[in-house]
Amino acid sequence: TAPGGTDIVVPVAGRMPMSDDGDFTKGGSGGNIPAGEVFISPLPGKSEGVIVFDGSISLTGGDMIAERPVRVELKGGYVAAISGGKEADLLRESIEAGERKARDFGREGKLSAEEAESYARNARGLGELGIGLNPAAEIRGNMLEDEKAFHTCHFAIGSNYDNDAEAMIHLDCLVKNPTIAVRYPDGTETVIERDGVLDPRFGGDK
Repeated sequence: TAPGGTDIVVPVAGRMPMSDDGDFTKGGSGGNIPAGEVFISPLPGKSEGVIVFDGSISLTGGDMIAERPVRVELKGGYVAAISGGKEADLLRESIEAGERKARDFGREGKLSAEEAESYARNARGLGELGIGLNPAAEIRGNMLEDEKAFHTCHFAIGSNYDNDAEAMIHLDCLVKNPTIAVRYPDGTETVIERDGVLDPRFGGDK
C-alpha cells in the first residue's frame, strides 16, 4: 500500500529475489549505475489491486516525473484500466505500442502467431516489484536512478526477469512512501518497509 492510493497484492511464491548491489568485480557480472535495488518477478496472471504511480514513469519515448498521479488497476495480473492526466495517456500509449510491436513481429515472421499473442498479452502484465535501496539516489526523471531512491518502490509493466512472461516492453514506474509486507503461507507477516522507511532488520534508513 501507499499514501497515494496503491493497494495491491503481488503473489511471488516460489520466486527468488534478485539484487543490484553494484559489485561487478566477478567475471560475467553486470548491472546498471547507480546500483541499489532488490527486485522480484511477480507470478504471471496473479496480482490484484490498484497501483498509483506518483513518482516517475517510464515510457517508450523516455522517462518523466509524474506531475499528476497515474492510477493503474490490475485484474488477474494484467492492466485493466489506466486513469489520470496526460501521464496516464502516455503510459497507455506506451503499452499499446508494446502490443502492436509484438503483433507486427508476428506478421513479419519474427515471432510465431502464438508467441506474438503471448508477447502482446504480457505487455499488460506486471513484470517486476522492486525496492529502492540507494540513499544517495534521487527522483530526477531518469528511471535508472529514480528506481534506486530510498522511500520508493517500483513496478514494471511488461516483461519479467524470470523469462516466463516475455513482452516487447518493460516500463518501470515509481511509487513513493510504500508499505510493503510479506505474507507467508502459515499466516505470519513481515513488514519490510512502512511508509517508505525500511525496517532496521533490512538496513533501515542508512
